[in-house]
Amino acid sequence: MARLSRLLILSAAYGEGHQQAARAVEAAVTTLCPEADVQILDYLHDVHPRLDAMAKYFYLQSVKYAPTLYKWFYQSTSQLTPQSLIQRQLNSLGIETLAATLHNFRPNIVLATFPTPAGVVSMLKQQGRTNIPLTTLITDHAIHSQWIHPQTDLYFAPSDYVREGLMERGTSPDRVEVTGIPVREAFCRPWNKAELRRELELSEEKPILLLMGGAYGVLGDLGQVALQLAKYSNQLQLIVVAGKNERLYQQLCGMPELAEAGVKIFGFVRDVYRLMAASDLMLTKAGGLTVSESMALGLPLIIYRPIPGQEIQNCHYLTKAGTACLARNQQEIVDISLRLLIDNPEEIRKMRQRALAIRHVNAAEVIAQRLMALANGRIVYPTPKFATMSANSTGVVR
Repeated sequence: MARLSRLLILSAAYGEGHQQAARAVEAAVTTLCPEADVQILDYLHDVHPRLDAMAKYFYLQSVKYAPTLYKWFYQSTSQLTPQSLIQRQLNSLGIETLAATLHNFRPNIVLATFPTPAGVVSMLKQQGRTNIPLTTLITDHAIHSQWIHPQTDLYFAPSDYVREGLMERGTSPDRVEVTGIPVREAFCRPWNKAELRRELELSEEKPILLLMGGAYGVLGDLGQVALQLAKYSNQLQLIVVAGKNERLYQQLCGMPELAEAGVKIFGFVRDVYRLMAASDLMLTKAGGLTVSESMALGLPLIIYRPIPGQEIQNCHYLTKAGTACLARNQQEIVDISLRLLIDNPEEIRKMRQRALAIRHVNAAEVIAQRLMALANGRIVYPTPKFATMSANSTGVVR
């Protein structure tokens, strides 16, 4: 097996999922191959900061206030062919900057954890400007054309469901490996639940429901949900995480009913795995990374207001697997919570076992090993004229 000396990971900061998956792979590669130089590029931010800012604003505003608009956008781009005008334009976004990056950094492998740069690398390969191996890590249990590009050498799929979907769209089965979505090592280790609860100053006897608003706290009615559930504080305990939504955090802290019920309130939490490992059930959206983290810990879910598109597909996958329930409104959240935590704790145990059965705790390590294997062979990079540089490099390594 050849040495992996340089790995370029192309990601984007839309939510935390793409970036966290990139960092998990980076950590695994660094562990297995300490001499490797791994660079993570926030692609859209680096190639077009203004466009990136506008796209992020549209994304956050649409999922908060106009999910139907986001659903239309998601569905309208889900069947684009590589030959379509829109797809060709997307695949040209920042192409010269990326060509220069490839020439400068000279990676052995490119890994995309966000779909747009995967299309750009594929375009460079189609134009004959590089033959660098391109790998793509799909970070949702969803099938969407933006992930699928003709020059992708290998897809890392989160589940058999996605693998089958890729094959239905013409991807050769030998180009798809089911690895799961990589999560940080902390989500994969065994935790002492009783010890964690003592650290949080929570009872070891009463069940814990964790309410998560996502990294950006897009569940705007989380405060009202918490108020409804706090009425049952004699039967269950609540932990609420507002994420980076400071307004939501302040709103939660300003509710005396929550304080009286002993509700634990947090903003953005980096060691959220401790809260998840201490809990019996979690209310959340259905982001690909969040659900993978919960499955790694064997934590059953109530999914609430999933974003139309990829999160709806994640929700379908998990409810079919029997590890999650879908709540359509606040009353259903209360009903499901009481049914599972109070009336039927045996069902919680079964959901936990199902989650543990479908988890991929070694996803990052498997992907790292595969990348190291793919590093073998002669790799040609964009020449200086394509990279808009004046260096005298031949563009060929090894």
